[in-house]
Amino acid sequence: MPAAVMVVFRRQGEIELPLRQLLLWLPHVVVVDNGAALNTRLQTLCNSLGAHYLHGANAGGLAGAYNRALRHLHSLPPPARTVLFLDEDSDIGTLPAFLADPATRTSLEQPGTAAISPAYRDRATGLRGRYMWLRRFRLGFNPREFDGVREVAFVINSMSVWRAEALQRIGPFNEGLAIDHVDTEYCLRARAAGLHVYVHGSHEFPHAIGERRRYRFLGMDVQSGGHGPSRRYLIGRNTMWLARQWLWREPAFAVLCLLRLSYEAIGIAMVEDQAGAKLWALLRGAGRGLVARLDTA
Repeated sequence: MPAAVMVVFRRQGEIELPLRQLLLWLPHVVVVDNGAALNTRLQTLCNSLGAHYLHGANAGGLAGAYNRALRHLHSLPPPARTVLFLDEDSDIGTLPAFLADPATRTSLEQPGTAAISPAYRDRATGLRGRYMWLRRFRLGFNPREFDGVREVAFVINSMSVWRAEALQRIGPFNEGLAIDHVDTEYCLRARAAGLHVYVHGSHEFPHAIGERRRYRFLGMDVQSGGHGPSRRYLIGRNTMWLARQWLWREPAFAVLCLLRLSYEAIGIAMVEDQAGAKLWALLRGAGRGLVARLDTA
């Protein structure tokens, strides 16, 4: 069974029930409080239930919280063989079935596996995540709805299970990225290390990424992110930085990054408010990503 890492930022008062459930299933649960001030109420709750409380203070963003939790887990006996990452709003109702599934267990027993995750379905739009496959010069998408285990290029860290050996092999999460594309960059590094990432399509979990809005574009159902200007700046910066960093090793991915920026811009223009401010933030971020140094861990 894995140890769990839950990063809490805004919803400190809503995690008691899932925390109690996790502690019934898992031997170690680390809660990283990423709020600016230490939350004594959350700390007391964790202590009373037997969870490990850490105050991250948002140093290094989400990546910093992951790194802090992993260092703490490394110090606990016995060492965890797998690590489950969760967000504060992750719905863990389907977690026991996913972890108990023989296909999940088999995948995590393979030395070439980095991580496996159930599929996510966006709470706001009802659309399932569209998982892609990647080759150096080619990329493509799996259908939204599929069953069984498929190798994919990327998973989001919410509800993903990583082999501890893979985490040690890949190294710390990139704190220079802070939030957006932290998991994307980590999956790229897993791929560069010869490791594989999977999604089990027979299991899914509801999840919210921003405030997504569903719309039709060129005959397809797509979704806009709904993030505010400050997050759009980070998305633009981190996306362009990743394209620059991985251009020679993964040229197809670099093209995907440019498509992502276009996709963000189209969604903003078509269905979001504050469109001018968000587009300008995205453009400024992309410009910053051309020159920024974010490769710090």
